[in-house]
Amino acid sequence: MKLAPGTPLAASLAFDEDQAALPVGRLAMAGGLAQLEWSPELIAAPLAVSALLYPPEPGLHAARGRDFEGLHGFLSDSLPESWGYLVMRRRLSKLGVSIETLSPLDRLALVGDHGRGALTYRPVTAPPPEVMSLDLDALAAESTAILEGHEGELADTLATLAGGSGGARPKIHVGFDSEGRASVSDSATAAGHEAWIVKFAAINDPPDIGPIEAAYAAMALTAGLDMAPYRLLPSRNGPGYFATRRFDRPRPGQRLHMVSLSGAVEAPWRTPASYDLFLRATVAITRHADDLHAAFRRMVFNVLASNRDDHTRQHSYLMDEQGRWRLAPAYDLTYSAGPGGEHYLDVEGEGRNPTREQAQALGRRHGLAERLIDTIIDEIRAAVADWATFAEEAGVTRASRAEIAVAHRSVGADFAR
Repeated sequence: MKLAPGTPLAASLAFDEDQAALPVGRLAMAGGLAQLEWSPELIAAPLAVSALLYPPEPGLHAARGRDFEGLHGFLSDSLPESWGYLVMRRRLSKLGVSIETLSPLDRLALVGDHGRGALTYRPVTAPPPEVMSLDLDALAAESTAILEGHEGELADTLATLAGGSGGARPKIHVGFDSEGRASVSDSATAAGHEAWIVKFAAINDPPDIGPIEAAYAAMALTAGLDMAPYRLLPSRNGPGYFATRRFDRPRPGQRLHMVSLSGAVEAPWRTPASYDLFLRATVAITRHADDLHAAFRRMVFNVLASNRDDHTRQHSYLMDEQGRWRLAPAYDLTYSAGPGGEHYLDVEGEGRNPTREQAQALGRRHGLAERLIDTIIDEIRAAVADWATFAEEAGVTRASRAEIAVAHRSVGADFAR
């Protein structure tokens, strides 16, 4: 599972499976920091693969620090974390390999072409895929067992289907055709199938987390946010599983390059940051006023809907093969009390109880017209006020509906101060 000593890791962008991948560059470690040499093809393009920090110029480009395990931030986005890291560690352990002995480049080689976005890595050192079941209820039960420190015969299946998953909630990557039939393949989605993510409950999640996220997605769409298509998949044992189409896989056989806010500006997700950073990065990366407006709208929604799990890996950007960057759709929207009752991203320095006045001040500083600011706020307030309807239609339990409604009223009162 380890790269041979002295072997560089090659990174490429695979936008279309019917075309040759574009070489990005070669990677090696020196003194605990990754050294990146851009390929001549990328320099000639040129494409801003890192979004902001590492221009495609000749020479060696060392990672700026050790916050991302010595990697460049945009490359660290490819590494599984939380759930993805857990299942990778368990799978390697069964093969007699301790993941702690692997360098960051070794782990990128394990990702190969199964990661998020269009980045792929060679040589690939991952064990062959092993898929024994696509029974969602069985996989959900297995994911719970793994989170509790146990595992059964489907652990390898979960590891295979996890891909480059991030986030704390267990999830799998599968394909769905037009009739809802599921599939999985080694890397590319099966012909005629779209790439989707199916989520299961984490240990601390309420049993109806799937319907809650579906209700939030419907509420967000009504509030004017850009969201990928989603559905609530039935379960024999519970209220259902939330599934969403992968926005980094726009069509079968095609990929978009993806970088999180964390990877683009190298702001570790566990470290509190600000929505000012998010808005500034969005303008610098995409240079689209519509994306700035969408980022501001997302901020207001997260505040009023009490989604405080809004850290720097919860916002991303997508680049096509022409090098055009846009803000990715919103994702992982759900009720969250946040760390210590605060947002990861503050609004004008306020993380616990942001106010309308603070949101307006931030919007004005970024050049948004007063009328647009007020329109966005009022549209989101109206959508969140209809939470009970969205929740009932999605099958959220009465207890969860009531708990979240109380949180919405409290947030709304603080926001109106």
